[in-house]
Amino acid sequence: MSSACQAGLLLGSSLLLVLLCPASAGPWIDLSHTYDKTTQYWPGNLKFNLSEVFKGQLDGFWLEMHNFATAEHGGTHMDAPVHVFMGGWTLEKIPVDRFVANAAVVNISARSQADPDTTLTPADLIAWKEAHGDWIYPTILLVNTGYAAHWGNNTRYWGVPPEELKKETSVGYNVHFPGIGEAAAEMIAADGAIVGVGIDTPSLDPGTSKVLPAHQALFRRNIFGLEHVGDMSRVPATGATILALPMKIGGGSGGPCRVLVRLP
Repeated sequence: MSSACQAGLLLGSSLLLVLLCPASAGPWIDLSHTYDKTTQYWPGNLKFNLSEVFKGQLDGFWLEMHNFATAEHGGTHMDAPVHVFMGGWTLEKIPVDRFVANAAVVNISARSQADPDTTLTPADLIAWKEAHGDWIYPTILLVNTGYAAHWGNNTRYWGVPPEELKKETSVGYNVHFPGIGEAAAEMIAADGAIVGVGIDTPSLDPGTSKVLPAHQALFRRNIFGLEHVGDMSRVPATGATILALPMKIGGGSGGPCRVLVRLP
């Protein structure tokens, strides 16, 4: 058996122990924003709606039921590779063993607060590896821009006032928020250990991107995306376990996702 296979088996065993033995690791934290009237969506997407079907007392018990509706790509959600790559996995076809992984956090929040158009670069990834070592399969790479703190402030979160966000131009929307640069995305996609990439902004690509090169680089390797991820400030650079559990939507290009992290 190769050393890579042995490492993978050992890692799988350790992840399983974390899940099955609650005393073997630290607390869980939720990196998911609640779906409600504050949920962020790109203009034109169906916003979250919860409508009451029944709420009241019946003979001997209480009954409460609702219908809900939402776009695939809003709130904390998973992008399936097919979203930007023809022939990529749809949501229900992503292997479930990719939903439980090592969490690796690259923090560019200081730079993001100073420059909303900044991007994750190969230099950021190289510096992370120099400090923490190679990524180990399976890893979900999280990019912490600090933008989860702006969730309730539409102007800060999107980089434009709400009225400007609605104005689509021939090259898309004039928005400004950090993302993953093309060269960094290509480096991640080529590594082989990364199964998913998440970010705490509206898109894997920066707001100024028009052709979504980061999406393309990752999705053609069937690496899924997580967008609108919540506050990562408590998640260490390495050592945590992440669960990204999307709705199992047949044929879906994406869908709501509960993102949980267990601290080491």
